[in-house]
Amino acid sequence: MSTLLERIGGETAVNAVVNSFYDKVFTDETLKPFFANTDFEKQRVRQGKFLIQFMAGKMPTANEYMRNAHRKYVAEMGLNDKHFDIVAGHLVNTLKEFNVPQALIDEVVTAVASLRDHVLDRPVKNAA
Repeated sequence: MSTLLERIGGETAVNAVVNSFYDKVFTDETLKPFFANTDFEKQRVRQGKFLIQFMAGKMPTANEYMRNAHRKYVAEMGLNDKHFDIVAGHLVNTLKEFNVPQALIDEVVTAVASLRDHVLDRPVKNAA
């Protein structure tokens, strides 16, 4: 079975999506405070690399990586579900703009949603 990365179009496609996605995120008034001291180009590159590894199934430490990357924003700036949902919405809209099939968008959303508790530095609920 092919990876999500392969099905979505590979590294070139992911990098194009990341660039367009961050155009939205970096200009979103609600999210701007979180990026006040961000090197935008470095963030685009870092996120592209992360997503490529994550979608290829080669990021076994994705949960802890996301927890560590966002912990200070939760503690110091109140990063919460509202912010996560806004970011996820920008991702979905960007994927739609790139004509990604809905089934793949749903798969990406499921994968990203699995990171929510880690991004928001909450205990992870175990599935029953």
